[in-house]
Amino acid sequence: MAKDSEPRSYSVEEMMEKLKKGKQTQSATRDKELVTRADGSQVTRVRKRKRRTQQSKRKAKPVHGKKYGLYVVIALILLVVVGGISIVTMLARFNSRGFREDIAASVSSASGAAVRINDLSVNPIKTRVQSVEMTWPRGGMTRALTLTDLETRLNLSSFFRSRLEGAEMYARTATMRLGPVSGSPSVIRTVEPEDFFRFGHYRCNQFDLEYGMDSREAALQIRDSELVLRDSSRNGGMQFQLSGGFLRFGNWCELKVQNGLGEWHDGGFHLVSLRTQSEEGGKAVFKGVQPIAEEGVSSFDVDLTEFPLEQLLGEKSLGRMLSARVDSSSGAISVNSGREMNAQVEVAFTGKDSSIEGFRFLGGLASILRKEHYSRPEGGTISGVLRRNLNQLTIENLRYEIRSHMVLTGTIVVEDEEMSGELRLGVPEVLMMKTLNQPRYSSFSQPAQGYCWTDLQLSGSLDQPNDDFLKRLQASPIESDAP
Repeated sequence: MAKDSEPRSYSVEEMMEKLKKGKQTQSATRDKELVTRADGSQVTRVRKRKRRTQQSKRKAKPVHGKKYGLYVVIALILLVVVGGISIVTMLARFNSRGFREDIAASVSSASGAAVRINDLSVNPIKTRVQSVEMTWPRGGMTRALTLTDLETRLNLSSFFRSRLEGAEMYARTATMRLGPVSGSPSVIRTVEPEDFFRFGHYRCNQFDLEYGMDSREAALQIRDSELVLRDSSRNGGMQFQLSGGFLRFGNWCELKVQNGLGEWHDGGFHLVSLRTQSEEGGKAVFKGVQPIAEEGVSSFDVDLTEFPLEQLLGEKSLGRMLSARVDSSSGAISVNSGREMNAQVEVAFTGKDSSIEGFRFLGGLASILRKEHYSRPEGGTISGVLRRNLNQLTIENLRYEIRSHMVLTGTIVVEDEEMSGELRLGVPEVLMMKTLNQPRYSSFSQPAQGYCWTDLQLSGSLDQPNDDFLKRLQASPIESDAP
């Protein structure tokens, strides 16, 4: 018998293929089982294979996914449309004449004033009002209030609650007029129309206030100040904060306002403090004692620190003749709202670096003593009690002294620019005594406290002041040898 040919060689691929088919055949045989039924028939049962742990289940195809997405899109579109219609409707209501009239009626009911609102424009970005005019009937203290160029940014809740709400309401200018009470006073009410608007605070960049009669100079003026108004949680009223601007009482000089704080409650305005400064740097602090109300007297304490006396007296009045830097811790200002708003001022003062000029007797004194510096004495101390109202200025208990130079005491009165009063002038005895017992001029007394004294009667006007100093010297001998 012939020998078998050499064994066939297989490639690696063929060997792997045979192994794979062998495993599949073995697995198929292992998974099949021949079973004989009760009736004698035979069937092949295939064993169910277990799912591997890491094998993911086949996901079921979504049947209604596309429909659900369509429903969501439609709902969002409807929501946007409804919301847009609601906002447009609300904006139309806010910008309507009826809503503007409702706000005016609400403010009028709360304040008792006739209210007019001009050009209200509401939108989600910025809300503007051209002007608000409020006028009160005559008889009460409040007369008129005008606000211009109002702006605010509304909260989003405003468009769902039909009420203007925001952090701040801003007005570029505000002008308020107050006047004396005539007839039966009315109760001053706080404006609280919260059904239509409410803001965290109200701010005005340029606030002006006049407190007086139309036909006369105002008893109190505030101009160009920044005002911030907010609710006061302590007493349920309103709180006022003032900064910058200028303040004037009657015909006083204007004072620069540093800051101020006041409160409105119980039907009156209570001044907590008002700090001011003069142009030369002197300071004046006002504090309320009795509130400003429609009846009764309103009073304030006044503290002065190095305040220019000429500004306290009035630079066009007696301030042109007396100057100093004065302090006071016991000043007072009172205003009666039922008496033509005439402010009454009383200040007890002491000062230094004072000077006096313009009085006629000074020229006469410098002439008889032949000492020119007596015509305008400088560098002395001064004290007195100033009383002042709209028509009259009085300095009582005046004492002006330059040590070993001169002393001046007495009272000065200026009324309607006419001068009066009595002064007592003291000159050092070394300058006035002819002998140990005889003064050079009989109008001067014997020495007392180191000075020889003479009395003066003031007259004339502020423009041309006069006195009787020279008349008192006419009967007195004049020594040829000057001291």
